[in-house]
Amino acid sequence: MVLDLDIVEVSAKNLRRAGIRTFLTLIGVVIGIAAIVSLLSIGQGLSVSVEKQFQQLGTNTIFIIPGSMMSGAAGVSRSITQSDLDQIQSVRGVQDVIPIYSSAAIMEFNNQKIGVSVSAVDAKKAGIFDSTGFMDVQNGRMISKNDSSGVLIGDSVANDLFDRKLNEKKIILLNGQEYKVVGILKKQTSSFGGGPSTSGAVYMSLEAFQRMNGMAELKPTIVFVKTFAKEDVKNAADMIKADLEKKYGKKSITVSTSEQILEQINSILGLITIFLAGVGGISLIVGGIGIMNAMITSVMERTKEIGIMKALGASNNKILMIFLLEASFIGGLGGLIGIILGYILSTIVAAVGGAMGFSLVAYFGIEITLGALAFSMLVGLLSGILPAFRAAKLDPVAALRYE
Repeated sequence: MVLDLDIVEVSAKNLRRAGIRTFLTLIGVVIGIAAIVSLLSIGQGLSVSVEKQFQQLGTNTIFIIPGSMMSGAAGVSRSITQSDLDQIQSVRGVQDVIPIYSSAAIMEFNNQKIGVSVSAVDAKKAGIFDSTGFMDVQNGRMISKNDSSGVLIGDSVANDLFDRKLNEKKIILLNGQEYKVVGILKKQTSSFGGGPSTSGAVYMSLEAFQRMNGMAELKPTIVFVKTFAKEDVKNAADMIKADLEKKYGKKSITVSTSEQILEQINSILGLITIFLAGVGGISLIVGGIGIMNAMITSVMERTKEIGIMKALGASNNKILMIFLLEASFIGGLGGLIGIILGYILSTIVAAVGGAMGFSLVAYFGIEITLGALAFSMLVGLLSGILPAFRAAKLDPVAALRYE
């Protein structure tokens, strides 16, 4: 088949002449492509956002979370002890061990009582969060080792939990004990697994935490382990897991590297994105059926015109190309409009999500753009094949007699 400008011009004129039919057929393709592009853009944007936060936390980070197992007695609870922390510190490649201690507490302010999560970390080791953005102080200062009655609160605790806003230097009660707010953290966006959330929590020194809970020995709820280099992470994580499981039993302690967690999150996000894009693809298939229906109707309406074209010397190949081009034009133009609309929608969703405190970004990728455009043109082309062959095979004599 030879594609010349006359065929392109005839195809374009026929689409313009169809007017409303072309427009309505186009809408089906636009909706399908817009749905696919917006969902892929947001899904990929989530992956980028989560990956960025984990990179901030460091690829040389290991997370240790105490679990529980069945061993003789029903449901024996496993806790990491100070001797475990010392053992972890001695593992080859480990630079620092940072235990985080957490508990629930009743917070009272302005005659209101609210349940909150209280966490504590060794002030000397809190520098692990300096480059992550998780512990940036907006007002006041960070807690220090000697803050036996000072607390640092998240943005939502300060602004959303109580009828009155909490400012630094205010006095609050935690489990009936007085504490002074020494600082308020910057507002933090929430993401799908991209690090600890600080907006709704209260932070204090280890001394203050022990005074509030009255514990003889503190038991961490999570332990961050930093290695000297990224290359040390796997071996250190394997050694830590082997030591703890030897002491407490299989699957009693969860030991994961930041890269392992990131892979799991991206895998889940990828499956969700593919599923949602598939749902959007159904709309595009419906749009393709609309193209086929419009082209079949067009062949019926232009039967006599096709007969005249054949009588004037137009070959079957030229007739075939005219109708295939018309279907491809609808698919291509609908794809372009759908891509633009899809990116606009994803930008709006990301903006709304950001305003609501979620870490959403719209990802604009050349692979999404070219893939969506090629897919829409392919759907248009495939949808036009049957009507195009039907038009090409029309008998010119019978076509001229068609009413």
